[in-house]
Amino acid sequence: MKKYRWLIILLFTAIVLIGYFYMKPKIEAKNIEYTYTSLHKGDIEASVSSTGTLEAINTVDVGTQISGTIARIYVDFNDKVRAGQLLAEMDMKMLQTALQSARANLAVSQANLNQVEDLHKRNKLLFEKNVISEQEFNTSKFALEQATSTREAARANLTNALVNIGYAKITSPINGIIIEKSVDEGQTVAASFSTPTMFIIAEDLSKMQILADVDESDIGYIKDSMKVRFTIQTYPDATFFGTVSQIRLQPIEINNVVNYQVVIDVDNKNGMLIPGMTASIEFITQTAKNVWLINNSALRFRPDQTMLEKIKPILEQKAMQTLPDSLAVSFTEGLNNEELFTPANFKKNLPSKVNGFFYKNDAGKLDFRFIEVGIKVGLQSEIISFFDGSDITQEIKAINGIKSKK
Repeated sequence: MKKYRWLIILLFTAIVLIGYFYMKPKIEAKNIEYTYTSLHKGDIEASVSSTGTLEAINTVDVGTQISGTIARIYVDFNDKVRAGQLLAEMDMKMLQTALQSARANLAVSQANLNQVEDLHKRNKLLFEKNVISEQEFNTSKFALEQATSTREAARANLTNALVNIGYAKITSPINGIIIEKSVDEGQTVAASFSTPTMFIIAEDLSKMQILADVDESDIGYIKDSMKVRFTIQTYPDATFFGTVSQIRLQPIEINNVVNYQVVIDVDNKNGMLIPGMTASIEFITQTAKNVWLINNSALRFRPDQTMLEKIKPILEQKAMQTLPDSLAVSFTEGLNNEELFTPANFKKNLPSKVNGFFYKNDAGKLDFRFIEVGIKVGLQSEIISFFDGSDITQEIKAINGIKSKK
C-alpha cells in the first residue's frame, strides 16, 4: 500500500510540473502589459551632415612682375577698392636708371646703324662700277643687317624698361575688398622665379561659397540646386541657408575615406559671414509637411518568441491578403525559415520601403499591419499608406514595448 501511495504522489507531482510548464507561457502572456505610441501628423525632413569652409566666390592674387623695393602702400586689410585703383608703388630709382641706359643704348645703336648704312650705300655704288670686290660689298651688307638687328634689340630693351616702369604701379584688377596684405613698405620682393603675391582681393563678399567635403556613402543624395542649411559657431542662435551649385567629381581622400567637394552658394548681404569660417552643414535631401508619422520605436519593437509564434498565422494571412504577390511569398518563406523566424529577423525579407507594426485590434487581440514607409529619420518615419487600404487615424495605437506585471 505504501508503495502505491509513493507512486501516486510522484505521478501527481509530475502532472503538476508538466501543467505548470505548459501553462506558464499562457499565464505570462496574460500578464504582458504593452506600451503604445500614437500615429500623428507632422513635418519630417531627411538630411546629410557635413562641414565646410566659407570662401569668397572670386578672389584675385595681386602681385608684382618686377623685383625691387616697395616704396609706397596705399591700402590695408578690409579696404574696398575699385578696378584700376593704385594699391602700391615700387621704388623707381633702379627702373629709371634702366630706362636711361636703354635709351642710351638705343641712341648708340642708331648712330652705329647710320654709319654702317652710309658705308653700305657708298660700297654699293663702287661695286656697281666694279671698283670694289663682291666680297667687300657683301661684308658691308652683312654689317648693315647686324647693325639693324642691334638697333631693334636696343629698341626692345627700351620698351621693356618702359613696361617695367608701368609694372612699378600696382593697381587693382577688380572691384572688391582687400582680404590679405602680405607686404609692407620698404620690403624687397624678388620676381625671379614666380610672381610674389602682395594682396588678395575678394570680388564681392555679399555673395560667398562654402566648400564642403561629403563622404562617398552620402554623395549620391546630393543634387544640384539642393537647399542647404548651416550654422556658424560665432552665431549659435542663427541659421543660414544656401544652395548647391556644383558637385566636383575629383575624389579627395581624408583619413582613408573618399570624399567629394560640394560647392554651396551663400547670400551674405548682411555681412555676417567672413571668409575662413567653419560651417556645420545639413543638406536637406527630403522633406514632407503635414504627413502621417510613426515613432521608430514601434517599427523596431521585437516581440518575444511566444508572441511571435502566436501571431505567425496572422502575419501569414495579412501578408498574403495585402502585400504584392512576390513580396508576400518572400515574407512568408521567411516565416517558415528557422534562421529568419526570430524576434530580430522576422521582417528581414521586407524591403526598406515596407515595414509594419503590432497593435491591438477592435477585439482586443494582438494584430499586425503592413505599411509603406516614406522618409525615415532617427526618431520617426513617414507612413505613406497602409497596405490593407484602410484609413490612417490617430486612434490607432502602435505597440512599442512590453513589460511583465509583477
